[in-house]
Amino acid sequence: MQKKRSSANKILRFVYQSLFYFSLFVLFFGMLAISNPQLLNLSRTAVTTMGVFVACLFFFTTIYGGFDIGRNTKRTIFFNQALIVFFTDAVTYLFLQIMNVNPSNPEANKTLILFGEDFLLLMAAFCFQIATTILLLFVGDYLYFKANPPKQCLLITSGQELAQHIAEKIASFRQRFRLSEVVHYTCPDLQETILDYHTIFIAGVPDTEEVQLEAFCYNQNKNIYLMAELEDVIASSAESAVLDDTPFLHIAPTGMSPMQRFVKRALDIFISLVGLIVTSPILLITCALIKLTDKGPVFFRQKRATIDGDVFEIIKFRTMYVDAEKIQADKLSARKNDSRITPVGKYLRKFRIDELPQLINVLRGEMSIVGPRPEMLENVYRYTEEVPEFRYRQRMKAGLTGLAQIDGKYNTTPRDKAMLDLLYIENFSLSYDFKLMLRTLTVFFRRDSTEGFGAKKSPCPVMRTSAREDAASSAETVPQVASAMPLEKAQ
Repeated sequence: MQKKRSSANKILRFVYQSLFYFSLFVLFFGMLAISNPQLLNLSRTAVTTMGVFVACLFFFTTIYGGFDIGRNTKRTIFFNQALIVFFTDAVTYLFLQIMNVNPSNPEANKTLILFGEDFLLLMAAFCFQIATTILLLFVGDYLYFKANPPKQCLLITSGQELAQHIAEKIASFRQRFRLSEVVHYTCPDLQETILDYHTIFIAGVPDTEEVQLEAFCYNQNKNIYLMAELEDVIASSAESAVLDDTPFLHIAPTGMSPMQRFVKRALDIFISLVGLIVTSPILLITCALIKLTDKGPVFFRQKRATIDGDVFEIIKFRTMYVDAEKIQADKLSARKNDSRITPVGKYLRKFRIDELPQLINVLRGEMSIVGPRPEMLENVYRYTEEVPEFRYRQRMKAGLTGLAQIDGKYNTTPRDKAMLDLLYIENFSLSYDFKLMLRTLTVFFRRDSTEGFGAKKSPCPVMRTSAREDAASSAETVPQVASAMPLEKAQ
């Protein structure tokens, strides 16, 4: 039954993605063909332009993801698809206008025309494409979750505090998952409990017991979600190697080659220079707003840690009152509804404008465009004590954006932040950097990306540590799996 439903879901996604991309194609070329009839003929311009459209659609889909109904929230899917449509249309439109320039042809344009009749048709096509995206998204989402109600989930963990943390993450996908029970990994009837659920979350379980749980769940064809640990992150970059006839996982030391360092630094200089020039009007307006509202300094400077523990002074627009430390001296990082943040600062943080002066840090070589987020020195010392893996983030130069900034939040826990940054470090490549630069745009469409530290509780079942009352009677009917090792109670 589970395999049939999985196959049906794959077919549904394929049909919807095909319908979505076909609609984008028809709407774009249907509208532009009004003033470019050559697009309806088998001409060089038509074939080449269509090829560019398909190539761009494929490329930007690999960056932002496909029409993943049931896997992401509607908001995430919509904005990802909107970015795909925007960039695909923009690049194809520019290419079409270049193809239309031919001084020797009286029917073609003598010069490049970007904002003529074609531009109005492009805007109309874009609006129709967005409307189609919304329609397909809501219909597809409704049909998918009508056929796939929330899966009953079991969380196996080591403590109630960690269970609460995981419950809050699961609650963000309430249409997909419903956390029904939380069980300690030493619970006597753990295997019997696993059989009652479709999806199993495992978090904070010691390595030996985790391996045994994985084997049992694998034998029972259960969906498994493992909270990533350091060894999992390290293994994510492993390459398969067969020595004689024995398979191994080869994990090479991480680090950039001299050529990668040179290219990465060259890109940092180029992007930071262009960024400062392009955003100069925003920088000047922001400086004026900050100065006019509370007369304090425009910039905020603070010592931060980067590669190998080196310390530099980060530059940001000031978003808090000058005497913020006196207002709330016990708070180092911003919290939800923080009284230290100025009215102007709220908008600067919301749209990430306060981060723009860090392009100066990038130009100086103190930061990179992509890399782990530079933390306050106080936080580095404190987080390293709580999460020893946090120190490995300093294997690469701090960055303006990165995996933790894109997929994480301002209030992401130190452990989760460390794991995200280590995933980036272990899987580093220049192409990955480029992908993360483009994905940074998605941050502006997330409501929770600048969410401060604060209490945010979701309902979480109380962790069970003892067997169910009916465990003895139900245990007689539980099938035993020979290849699954018995779970041992931790000492």
